[in-house]
Amino acid sequence: MAVQDLAAFFTLVDRRYKAIVDEEIAEIEDQLSMWFDVQSSDAFEERLGSIGELGVWDEFQGSIPYVRPYEQYNIVATHREFAQGQRWERTLIDDDLTGIMRGDRYRKMVRSGTVTRQQHGARLFNFAASNDVYFYTRSEGVPLASNSHTTRTPNVSTATGFDNLTTAALSPTAYRAARIQMRHFANDQGHITNTMGDTLIVPIDMEPRAMEILQSTQSPDTANNAINPERGTAKIQVCLYWTDVNDWALCNSRMMKENCIWYNRVAPEYRQIMDFDTIQLKASGYMRYSMGVFDWRWLLYASVS
Repeated sequence: MAVQDLAAFFTLVDRRYKAIVDEEIAEIEDQLSMWFDVQSSDAFEERLGSIGELGVWDEFQGSIPYVRPYEQYNIVATHREFAQGQRWERTLIDDDLTGIMRGDRYRKMVRSGTVTRQQHGARLFNFAASNDVYFYTRSEGVPLASNSHTTRTPNVSTATGFDNLTTAALSPTAYRAARIQMRHFANDQGHITNTMGDTLIVPIDMEPRAMEILQSTQSPDTANNAINPERGTAKIQVCLYWTDVNDWALCNSRMMKENCIWYNRVAPEYRQIMDFDTIQLKASGYMRYSMGVFDWRWLLYASVS
């Protein structure tokens, strides 16, 4: 069990050192609210379902034709627990010349907890093309990004409009095709939704390419001085913990937050105690949460080889 003692941190009590830096590499950005509707939860798990739309109207021929919507797919989000602890020997706290061990003992733990949450939130993109069941399950049974989406509305063809997956590398042409593909997404009745992609989400490595495509005045990949029709058609967001360097996603920001929910069952909490037998100070952090996504039509995802 890891313990912080004089043997491990002798420089903190050595007067020959002029200064000891308590290192913090950079500010930690909480990105969850960029993609999720962040909610609290008071249950063991959260369940969400959806009802489809109505079909187009029929011509009136003397009596009202009655129709009904159909239940679609549901999700079950199950909260998971995460924790971290630290221990300090009493002598290290007493003799520390820098104040580091007597200062804000939770600061590093808070930062590492924030990183943990960001990494889990990035699963939304890191595992979009996989049937990820770590936090939630979808009754449709296919990945969030798939060319095999289905509908529970009877007698509806899924041959077109039910594919939100591409393999094209990010380029002006691929971005243009993605916007068109999103506009042809079909609802559960098979009718065009005209979903407008307004947010291009990329990993860190692809931010310059995204800026070329969306912010250049002229076409970035040609020398004929043509205008850039993609300029300003979407905003750029960088997912800091997206581990792939080639994949990208085009999203409708309003629909994304309607369909992507982050549940805080227990917000990060911290406590400390002095152990009676060892006279060691112990501190711990604990949090419990989950996420769930119940429809796919906010997303056009590129899984690039």
